[in-house]
Amino acid sequence: MKVTRIVYICLVSFAVFSTVSGKPSVRTSEICQDPMPVSNFNYTTFFGRWFEIGKIQTPGGAAFQKGCQCTTADHSKSSKPDAEPSNVDTVFGCRKWWPKGLLVKTKVALTNMNPPGNYTETYFPNIPLISFDQKFTVIKRGFDSQDYEYTVTYDCSGEEYCIHFMGRQPTIDDTTLKMLINEVIGMGLNPLNIGFERVKQARCW
Repeated sequence: MKVTRIVYICLVSFAVFSTVSGKPSVRTSEICQDPMPVSNFNYTTFFGRWFEIGKIQTPGGAAFQKGCQCTTADHSKSSKPDAEPSNVDTVFGCRKWWPKGLLVKTKVALTNMNPPGNYTETYFPNIPLISFDQKFTVIKRGFDSQDYEYTVTYDCSGEEYCIHFMGRQPTIDDTTLKMLINEVIGMGLNPLNIGFERVKQARCW
């Protein structure tokens, strides 16, 4: 029950922030983008646990993740019997404020994959009262110099967006990370010029 209340408070904060914050300096139509997904995307290799290494995130989403560290995303095949094979059930998890803090989990559904790697992302799909949709695209996949696998995802809705830098391990090498950040900026996916924020993963595992 405590976890549910915290998530609900985060959603209310997100809605209030989005309402009272000033308008961005660029038009809304220029903020939420439609990037091309990574080529040869295979949803089965997307399953499993990913650790969030860092993010570029607008204030609304940042309020939603306030105090989060040790952040993960667990992707699995949809549990619905009539779901498309490419549909994904996702559970985002994070610890609040410190590595042993309260564990907060958020359920998300990825559906309507078209083209491969491009989804509709639905938060709280089983709670119609508070569920909402946004765009979700896998834009980068690869391996760093240590052979650690990484993926970069982009999600957005209206005036909010987030670029998540994820890895199969809690870290990737700095050279690869800098390269990915520059590539994302070069794709025009950060029109508000928000800085990169590294997610704390130390002492989590």
